[in-house]
Amino acid sequence: MLAVRGFARTESQVAIDRLQEEGYLNDRRFATAWARSRLQTKPMGPHRLSKELETKGVEAQLVREILEEVYEEGEEPAARRAMAGKLSALGRLSAPSRTLSVARFLHRRGFSADIIWRLLHDEQQE
Repeated sequence: MLAVRGFARTESQVAIDRLQEEGYLNDRRFATAWARSRLQTKPMGPHRLSKELETKGVEAQLVREILEEVYEEGEEPAARRAMAGKLSALGRLSAPSRTLSVARFLHRRGFSADIIWRLLHDEQQE
């Protein structure tokens, strides 16, 4: 990015090194804060969150570590919040239509099939 703006490579590296030493550039801190924020505002599963982190340029190993940290209690709490929001938005659809719509929604949000089926099963039992 700095090279595109006309800065020499060595000057850019010196600046980056200094920013890292002083704690202004920290991939782990950025990725953790970003992941927690995304989960808070838009509950999603590990699959989708990992893709978003990779799109941001976060290294694969760091993505795995961040996912372990933010999904410490598993993906189910986030899936339940996502499903509750979707169900309230669906209104008065027939039961089969609601089930199908929620299943597709949770799948797009990156939740595992196991969690989706468990939540849908629990929903039908209520």
